[in-house]
Amino acid sequence: MTPAATIAPRPSTPIDLLLKHDRPVPRYTSYPTAAAFHGGVSSADLEAQLARPTDAPLSLYVHVPFCRNACWFCGCNRITTGAGSKVVEPYLEALSAELELITRLSAQRRRLAQLHWGGGTPNYLTIPERERLWGLIERHFDLASDLEASIEVNPEALSRQDVMELRRLGFSRISFGIQDADPLVQQAVNRVVPVDQLRRAMAWMREAGFASVNVDLICGLPLQTPERFDATLALVQDLRPDRVSLFSFAYLPEQLPLQRKIAATDLPSQLQRLQMLDSAAARLGGCGYDAIGMDHYALSGDSLAVAAREGRLHRNFQGYTTGGELELLGVGPTAISQFPGLFSQNQRDLKAYAASLAAGQLPVERGLVVSDPEVLERRELIREVMCQFRVVINPERYAAEWAALEDLAEDGLVRLSQAGGQGLVEVTASGRWLIRTVAAVFDPSQRQAASGSRLI
Repeated sequence: MTPAATIAPRPSTPIDLLLKHDRPVPRYTSYPTAAAFHGGVSSADLEAQLARPTDAPLSLYVHVPFCRNACWFCGCNRITTGAGSKVVEPYLEALSAELELITRLSAQRRRLAQLHWGGGTPNYLTIPERERLWGLIERHFDLASDLEASIEVNPEALSRQDVMELRRLGFSRISFGIQDADPLVQQAVNRVVPVDQLRRAMAWMREAGFASVNVDLICGLPLQTPERFDATLALVQDLRPDRVSLFSFAYLPEQLPLQRKIAATDLPSQLQRLQMLDSAAARLGGCGYDAIGMDHYALSGDSLAVAAREGRLHRNFQGYTTGGELELLGVGPTAISQFPGLFSQNQRDLKAYAASLAAGQLPVERGLVVSDPEVLERRELIREVMCQFRVVINPERYAAEWAALEDLAEDGLVRLSQAGGQGLVEVTASGRWLIRTVAAVFDPSQRQAASGSRLI
């Protein structure tokens, strides 16, 4: 008599689901993702894009690459230096040249609806240097009366004067990294910011009247434990920022040499990471935050949460945004520009970036031209999944995808229904933990070979 086949039980908790589906998946800040970028895209492609007439508003990203100290978990493009104005001055000169060239090549002067300074550490610049950079932007763009201007800052060397000056310049949104407030964890990643300084930074931002304050947290750092991370969450609950970005640490020492300073044996276990993520979701959800995708939370009254409820949420290389389908122009080394049919990324090396501009050429290093209608359609499907948590498809046309979704439906990640030859896919509350996994169903490259960062 043949024994009956053993049927594995279906996962019953978010932790069970994460363990089952944990595999490399892109973050889908774009589709196709940056992994598809290649050197065949040049400055000529960006020039052609800029030359197209449009009266649509624009989103501008400015990359400030400098940091005073290296955080060992970091995978961003940055230059660690204490040289200050000696490196900032030539950077600003090159940035000025880039903006001049963009203006000369553009069909018309563009109006900015969104502006974001990232890095690196934008507050590495002195107050006069920040004023100069803001002035460069005003020289080349019209700033919308309701401009949403945001900046990332490192709270370590932040002063009250810094915060007040940023608000006076015109920034309305500000973000700072906590990552983890425990001193042992901070020492283990070479980013030590006392809790008192974090509290001061938040108090100054509230005093300055910023419309929205975001804090970044990272789960999975060395020496983190559920108990230590819970203390960080308690601090965040007390500070009550408008938004919280909660990222899962991707340990990639082969690709990121700086991470070799972190011992793998110091990292929390997979189960501990899941416990921390679960605790964060429960605590934040219990004190007025809406979950936005898998790694963002926003107070219910924040514009990001409102956009999510109203179906206006969008996603680009800066993460979730209220910016709709705004074209994104990136300036500075390594900055990425994102247009409907073109991605272009600037030279990642500061010297190469400056050399291109000195030669009178836009500093494009690589990118991707996107014109295939099927790729554009899949982009929209992935965007709807990531931002609206629902999508309508034709089950016959997307038969392989529908079959994969049926498997996810058995695990309770999505709900499926059909009417009039169309299939409705709705991501469940449990499925939002695995929103990238659901989105990956529509990405053929993921069926060939999983790539990206692991979920946990």
